[in-house]
Amino acid sequence: MTGKWRLANALLLIAVVLSGCGTPGANQGASLCPGTPAGIPLDPDGCPLYSDADAVPDYRDECPGTAAGIPVDTNGCPRDTDVDGVADYRDACLRTPAGTRVDARGCPLAGERIAIVTNINFDFDHTDVRGDVRKRLSRVIQLLKEMPQIDVQIVGYTDDIGSAQYNLSLSLRRAESIRDYIVTRGIDHMRLSVAGRGKTEPLVSNSTPEGRAVNRRVEFVVQDN
Repeated sequence: MTGKWRLANALLLIAVVLSGCGTPGANQGASLCPGTPAGIPLDPDGCPLYSDADAVPDYRDECPGTAAGIPVDTNGCPRDTDVDGVADYRDACLRTPAGTRVDARGCPLAGERIAIVTNINFDFDHTDVRGDVRKRLSRVIQLLKEMPQIDVQIVGYTDDIGSAQYNLSLSLRRAESIRDYIVTRGIDHMRLSVAGRGKTEPLVSNSTPEGRAVNRRVEFVVQDN
């Protein structure tokens, strides 16, 4: 009985081993990428082709010639974070505001307004930068830090209360106050020039308090450097 028991166990072991072995050649030609859509070019393993090694298969890659190591988007094209037409790997100004025209470096062109800060509420006939105004300027200051390649002119405007000459002088003094405050936040004063336009070029009508608040503003305009 002992000999028969051992023989039975041996036969059982052989059967188990054989059941785990594939028939020679049975998997040849099987795809390693079974979910691949039909009709697209495949490599010898049955997987989509990746010509530029950017992890986006050729059949979905809109930029198949992308150089190795360049970050790409889901379409396989060089990433363009600020959507200015200049890829991040060539963009010297990665946070250009939407809609701003840029040069070959990806930086705003001279004459472009990169920010308009409205509702600049100085106390009447004063130029001190109030706390609420400082908070509103924080994003502009951050933008200037992110784009150290550009110089800007700070242009001040007023509402229509008072004479043209008075408002021209007041707008300039307010632009100077904004500049001086921005310098205290770490921006090189050599990058900042100022101008005052008084009550000219209102954005909206001055017929309401809300309209006058909008027109009391500063604009940041890119300059040649």
